Amino acid sequence: MNIDLLRDFICLAETLSLTLAAEIRHTTQSNISKRLRRLEESLGKALVDRRSRPMQLTQAGQDFLPKARMILEELDAFRGSEAPWSPSEGGMTIAMPHSATVSIFPRFKERLSHQMSDVFFAPRIANQDTVAQMLARSEIDLALVTRHPRVPPAEELAVFRPVDIARDRLVIVAPPGIPDAEERPLHVSHPLTYIGRIWKTCRGNVPTTREIPHGMAADIRAHCLAGGGRGVLPETLVEADIAAGRLLVYPSKSDLSFVVSLFASPRASRRAKRIWQLAADWDDQKSK
Repeated sequence: MNIDLLRDFICLAETLSLTLAAEIRHTTQSNISKRLRRLEESLGKALVDRRSRPMQLTQAGQDFLPKARMILEELDAFRGSEAPWSPSEGGMTIAMPHSATVSIFPRFKERLSHQMSDVFFAPRIANQDTVAQMLARSEIDLALVTRHPRVPPAEELAVFRPVDIARDRLVIVAPPGIPDAEERPLHVSHPLTYIGRIWKTCRGNVPTTREIPHGMAADIRAHCLAGGGRGVLPETLVEADIAAGRLLVYPSKSDLSFVVSLFASPRASRRAKRIWQLAADWDDQKSK
């Protein structure tokens, strides 16, 4: 099976939009559709209900999604730890939270592609504490890290210079048509995660009966889409759901905005350091 078919499926499952999936995967809607059919033929199951509007996963698609993510995560971990690409081949390891993979990282790569060709990344999914340790040990070239002025970052990050590449915010969302949403559980990121600490520090007076912590933002999104109550999520992770009307944003008076910054390790490859410098130049141009 072609691994790119799994990446196409995951992208489509997370956006539920051929248009957005094609944009993120740098191809056409027709190609995404053809690749999906090849994957379905290989598995012998329909993964997407093409008759529904908006597009939805079939039960087989919902069951296969976590398995597809696990396959790619294990493959990336194997490549990164056992057989890393050399700098001469253009491969760079980059760590980030899962939520950044949906919109922030693809947009960053798209902008980067206009100034650097043949750039290939080997992503790793990790929380901020783990990313900070990996940077300090030069186990990765680059990292995308969430930062908020009121929430201290991991100590290891203090010696690195961050370059802000994107802005995001936490939003409270719930599916439409649930009149008693405020009486249902509020799904939030675990307080040991950085996003969870942002919520705990800045949440303000948000009425809730019970908060249920999760380790993955994707799990919170799934609970919300299934009608399991409200959830607190990075806006970029659910912007396609909001635009399609699958999720509604509840107003909040709290400042839940944050930045996503790029860091480079001390022993990053030349190409990785050049990428960091390009991002720094973009940031300088924006501030002028």
